[in-house]
Amino acid sequence: MSSLDKYILRQCLTPLVLILVVTTAIVWMTQALQRVDIIIEHGQGLGIFLYLSLLIIPSLLAVIIPFALFGAVVYALHRLHSDSEIAVMFAAGVSRLRIAAPLMIITAMAAAATFYVNVDLMPRTYRVMKQMVADIRADLASSLLRSGEFINAADGLTIYVDEIRPGNQFVGLLINDYRNPKDRKTYFAQRAILRETDAGPVLLLKNGNIQTVAQYTGAVDIIQYQDWAIDISSLKPDAGELQLEMTERYLGELLNPDMTKIYDRQNAAKLVAEGHARITSPLYAFAYVFIGLYAMIGGSYSRRGDFLRVAFAGAAIFLLRVAGFLAQGFAGSSGEMWLIYAPPLAAIGSSAFLLFAPPTRRRLFAPGAA
Repeated sequence: MSSLDKYILRQCLTPLVLILVVTTAIVWMTQALQRVDIIIEHGQGLGIFLYLSLLIIPSLLAVIIPFALFGAVVYALHRLHSDSEIAVMFAAGVSRLRIAAPLMIITAMAAAATFYVNVDLMPRTYRVMKQMVADIRADLASSLLRSGEFINAADGLTIYVDEIRPGNQFVGLLINDYRNPKDRKTYFAQRAILRETDAGPVLLLKNGNIQTVAQYTGAVDIIQYQDWAIDISSLKPDAGELQLEMTERYLGELLNPDMTKIYDRQNAAKLVAEGHARITSPLYAFAYVFIGLYAMIGGSYSRRGDFLRVAFAGAAIFLLRVAGFLAQGFAGSSGEMWLIYAPPLAAIGSSAFLLFAPPTRRRLFAPGAA
């Protein structure tokens, strides 16, 4: 690698890292707010919230990396233009292909990273996140009990807990059980702990009493106890079998749907289209870079700046990505999977042709425009 290649790489690498970090952080903060219910509704700690939020990052990177690469390439070439370094390079006989070569190295690395995220890292992290959320929602203590609140755990069953401690430990319990109108009971307990048994969850009460009211006389009977167990297996939420969505599936599971499952049979074409979209994801990195290269070093040079070039290039990549989503939708309904490959390949081919094709009647720089 020559010194020119290293210089252009440095000019692009720094803004790439900066754009990638800043954009990912901003988008991540907006997405992380969607997991606040884990703390509010299910009583989980800040550590669980942060961990679940971090699992969102791979899915963000799959979208952000190509756009960040486009921004870095445009910024680097604009800076070289502003310092007249591009003019010096062309005056020294450096071709457009020579300038683009080091940028292709970064593009290839970004494309490989995008492909890895899409086919392995994103579905892996999404599966972990979905399983954790399902476990939290299926947890009896977090889904039913709140400190200092009367909770209607079921029809005819009200539970109050003064304090919830780690490890499913509770302090100050009041349980009003009137599910059987003929046998109403009110439990008081100083402490309790939730245990999982083979028969289901059991609430072990410590140091309390049970108050019952006679059905006909209305007399109140109080039974003191040191240990008492209440079977609450009927209250445990049913997590059920997890249904893997498209973002949670690996490439092989997308391209080869399991036709024994109802969801796969009903969405077979969409699953296959998503698989092909994962395969084409690295192509968008090359398409964006070629569009950025043509916008900055293709065509004739203008002293009025690069604003219009950058604006048109930004609109072009936006429309290209929209076209990609539309093509995926059409492919998912029609089964014509080649449509998914058409937008990025067409963008790469046309922009590369315009950029590197030998000029016939025009030159990059007008005479004397240096």
